[in-house]
Amino acid sequence: MRSDPQASNLIEERRSKTAQLSGLALIENLYFRAGPEAAQGQLQRLLGAEQSVRAFALCDVGQPAVGLNTLPSDDISYETFSPPVSWNAVYSVQRIRLGAKLKSDFLFHPGEEILIPTQGEVAYHFFWSPGASPPERFLLSPPASEGQILRINPQIPHHAWSAKGEATAWLILRHAMNSPVALVMDQHSSQALQPQLGVPSAFGRSQKAWSNARTQRRRRVTASNLRKPGAYAMIAWGISELIRDARLKAGLTPTDLARQIGIDPSSISRLEEAKANVSIEMLGRVCAALRIGMAECMESGSWIYERDDLEAKRWDDGQIVHPPKGSHFLHLSVLQLAKGQHRVVPTSCGADSSPLSSWIVLSGRLMAELPNTMGAKSMILDASNVLHFRKYGDVNLNAMQDSTIIQVIYSTVCECNCARSSLAP
Repeated sequence: MRSDPQASNLIEERRSKTAQLSGLALIENLYFRAGPEAAQGQLQRLLGAEQSVRAFALCDVGQPAVGLNTLPSDDISYETFSPPVSWNAVYSVQRIRLGAKLKSDFLFHPGEEILIPTQGEVAYHFFWSPGASPPERFLLSPPASEGQILRINPQIPHHAWSAKGEATAWLILRHAMNSPVALVMDQHSSQALQPQLGVPSAFGRSQKAWSNARTQRRRRVTASNLRKPGAYAMIAWGISELIRDARLKAGLTPTDLARQIGIDPSSISRLEEAKANVSIEMLGRVCAALRIGMAECMESGSWIYERDDLEAKRWDDGQIVHPPKGSHFLHLSVLQLAKGQHRVVPTSCGADSSPLSSWIVLSGRLMAELPNTMGAKSMILDASNVLHFRKYGDVNLNAMQDSTIIQVIYSTVCECNCARSSLAP
């Protein structure tokens, strides 16, 4: 039986084109011909094992995920040890260094903020009123120190510095919108931390709107501005940020919202920036248009911080850090292992369909053995390592030294009453 010359020529032409392919086009062609597993395997072989698609990510000592950012005016520097950008994590993990420059202004932002000092003492001041008295400046007394965890209410105006010399700490931030974010300073500030994430222009939103939606703004304010009528309520009760976030989620510009409710666009901008008192009538129209309520705002500003002492929890099995008042999505536990101790630790409780967690090694040295679902990999964890997970699984830990780990779990389901670990024989 003779072959068809035309078919033979077509096959030869395809082979010739495949031989000429290079780069990603070669992997693409393999995907079309042999399927996704063959293409992924070849891509991983070319890039190396460390570039494989994994359910975990290790930020090693001296190798933060992104370079150093500094705020000279604040005498503070930030290194990010956050989960990989491709994971779209809604919280960031920063290692910060604070100088002893005393602060006179305040910062505020929505969401959650957790500080874990590792060296020196960290001083805070707040501008707050518990009610029945005007707001005033409060100092954290005593300052936060190594062996403590401080969870603050970040919408209450605050700022931090080293009580003396230099201090270092881990800083964990979550934005109230639960969207992937990067830490930036207020656009009106003279210094800024530039966004660390790309800004998509999909879904019909403007580039500027997405930029605002995906950045964790830490806005500045002075005590004199906070004493202006209505300013404290707009900021400390989270009203201005609630309105701004709701507008961005709706895909509206200030002009769009103002046109819908029949007011001047500058009024919306002043409201969101807490730069002018607002009438109850106008506030009601804005809330009705955005379908939001104010019932919980005043209650959300009723606390300023919660402090936990790690020494008081020493050697407790999977001790849970005290949760804050109100709703929260970052759930913390303390894992402490004596030298030679073995423990099986779940990455999360599995209550959430998309578990995301981070382990911060505060001290010691451990051998971590990951389950088969994560590649059955073994690794050494040292102090200042941060290990991130995006799948549920049981990790075997063997302590080579007395060790302490802070486990941070992001979940819309509160897991603070869930057992974190189990002692193994």
